[in-house]
Amino acid sequence: MDMIRTLARISAAILLAAILAATSLSMAVARGQTRIAGEIVICTGYGIATIAVDVNGNPIGPAHICPDMVLGLMAALDAAPPVLMRPEGDVRRVDAPEPRGGTSHAVPHARARGPPVLA
Repeated sequence: MDMIRTLARISAAILLAAILAATSLSMAVARGQTRIAGEIVICTGYGIATIAVDVNGNPIGPAHICPDMVLGLMAALDAAPPVLMRPEGDVRRVDAPEPRGGTSHAVPHARARGPPVLA
């Protein structure tokens, strides 16, 4: 039984290391692309898009979706939508009481004191 657990842990560690290496390699490729003339970075509601442009400013290929913050987007898509429920029970109207004429208290008098005495 211990042999199976050890083999499963080693296999999981190797799999996670391979996934990390593959994703970091694609990130390095995305960040280290050769620049032809320039690029325009556009922030959209779907994330950051980088578009390569030529000398005249015309796009030279499809938009490249930047992989920054992709894991956050994947986590947001994985969340279940909120379920809104109507409250149950009796509904009663509560009226606020009318404010009554208030009376003010006496104005406090200033009571200043001198600085502390150093002995």
